[in-house]
Amino acid sequence: MHQAFRQLVSYALLGCVCSAVDMLVFLALTSLGSLEPLAANAASVTAGLTLSFFLNRKYTFHVTDSPVRRYVVFFCVGLCGMFVQELVIAALTMQAAQPVSTPFVAKLVALVTAGLMQFVLNRSVTFRQR
Repeated sequence: MHQAFRQLVSYALLGCVCSAVDMLVFLALTSLGSLEPLAANAASVTAGLTLSFFLNRKYTFHVTDSPVRRYVVFFCVGLCGMFVQELVIAALTMQAAQPVSTPFVAKLVALVTAGLMQFVLNRSVTFRQR
């Protein structure tokens, strides 16, 4: 139980760094690039996921074997997380008359929701020790 808690804390802290990168890319693409929020989210999630894989592989789960296979699994878990994010962002920003929140707030809610799901999957599948 102690190890799981330590990993959750590490995953969350590294997740904050990767989410900041994700959010900066998202904001740059939506604000400066005038890209539609769902398309910007796909690009920003890819940047955040790639950074997250390398950081969590080394600092959270301490697993160095099969990097390509693990990256593919990690990325698939991340795509599931991105799908959850897309649903949350769509639900919060695409109301017919009045959006519930701004793209920024919707993205924050989406990150937390998807992040918890991804931790469970990455701990039990992607970085499972053999």
